[in-house]
Amino acid sequence: MMAVSAVVGALLLVLLAADVLMTALSASEGTGPISGALLRGTWWILLRQSHRREGRWLRLTGPLLLVMALVTWVLLLWGGWTLVFLSGDAVRSSGTGADATVWQVAYYAGFSVMTLGVGDFTATGDGWRLLTVVASFSGLFVMTLSITYLLSVLSAVVNRNALALQISALGQQPADILTAGWDGTRFTSTFLQQIADLGAPLAVVAEQHLAYPVLVAFHSGHRDTALPVATAALDDAMLLLLDAVDEQARPGDVPRGLRVIIDRMLSTSAATEVHGGSEVPGAPALQPLREAGIPLRAERTIDEAVARSADRRRRLREMVEGSGWSWERP
Repeated sequence: MMAVSAVVGALLLVLLAADVLMTALSASEGTGPISGALLRGTWWILLRQSHRREGRWLRLTGPLLLVMALVTWVLLLWGGWTLVFLSGDAVRSSGTGADATVWQVAYYAGFSVMTLGVGDFTATGDGWRLLTVVASFSGLFVMTLSITYLLSVLSAVVNRNALALQISALGQQPADILTAGWDGTRFTSTFLQQIADLGAPLAVVAEQHLAYPVLVAFHSGHRDTALPVATAALDDAMLLLLDAVDEQARPGDVPRGLRVIIDRMLSTSAATEVHGGSEVPGAPALQPLREAGIPLRAERTIDEAVARSADRRRRLREMVEGSGWSWERP
């Protein structure tokens, strides 16, 4: 029985180490096995239990998941070391010298991993004292990484919301983004520079989404600061600019690489996609462009371009709906 306790405790600690390292330090894995399952399962349930996905209560989901992950790590750390210390006569009372009970061993393991330094129980030998030091170091390591991870995620959330607001300021609808940059005869250089300047922050956020998949659960509560919504509108605007606007009116310095960066965002968001199965959305509206006097290509040519982008636009819709928003734009 003691051997089983030691093995199970060691396995819990190894699983904890893998989950913490993959979640907090890996920029490519995103989450460990425990944190990933917790994120996907909880977010999937919350989305499907919501009758109104854009409800304000979804704003609490991100912080809730972070707290759940932290509590899970603490319990695994505490439980693992408790089982290790229970595998032998490891702990005794400092005052009486009597062997510690199961609950007293759990108490000893708890204050060891929390580095509290309580001295009413002590280890019985040099080997157990050494393991107590290792337990204290592991607790300090996990707590430090947890705080660093929390701060990094919160910083990424702020960057993401700020970028979404920057894109939304250009226009809520794809056509609005283009008409805002049209001066009656051409697209202004200021507009093109604003579009180009979005590339670098979008690339950063795309990689942050891979490093911190929990970002999907941070629901802003406002469409203006919802990056998936803003990114989908921006991508449709680029589709119209590149494939719907007449070649004579389209500027030669269109930042085409922006769609490559958005494609990267679609790839990184797919790592935690929990919605799936979305239909291809309808084509973006062209009438506002005509009313603004923007020359367009032939209708058939535009329809063919939109059809070629069907899979991409379906993935955009999955990203939007998988983050708790509806595709329909107000």
